[in-house]
Amino acid sequence: MMKRLRTKGNLVTRQLLAALCATALVCAAATTAYAASSSSTKPITPSVTTTLAVFEFNAFFGPPFTQIDCELDHNLRSPGAKPLTEAYCMSITTSLVHNVRLSPAGLVKTCVGSQCGSNPGLGTPDLAPGTRVRSGPFTCVVATGNVSRTVANGRGFSISLTTIKVLVAK
Repeated sequence: MMKRLRTKGNLVTRQLLAALCATALVCAAATTAYAASSSSTKPITPSVTTTLAVFEFNAFFGPPFTQIDCELDHNLRSPGAKPLTEAYCMSITTSLVHNVRLSPAGLVKTCVGSQCGSNPGLGTPDLAPGTRVRSGPFTCVVATGNVSRTVANGRGFSISLTTIKVLVAK
């Protein structure tokens, strides 16, 4: 099944930004974890903080699980458009395509169906369970089989291959 491209942004720009993101991370941690990749095993830190306008990653759980593709946009500026700040994750399986978006205020929007797929940018890193990613107002946690995203007020979402759960403030 071929993934559809996201309708936002220019694909070439997104791919270049993704390649830059993969090499320009600002990481904060003393210990090293490992993320599996289709071609190799890459060392990563379990806590990643980035100030890049776009940071994409694949939550990689290893076979037989499909990955969950995620993107963090923080004050992303496109010519003629308002700056974009949102967290986005999506998953495609043979029986379900879905995505979810989170605003800085904690508003969650979901999409289910074949029109909801997208492609990660070239060079998008694979992050293993146990990795925490921070960018702008968003904190993401890669767990075994799902990714959770929250903002400071505790609102957010958890996405797996089969479900999207809205997380409410505690």
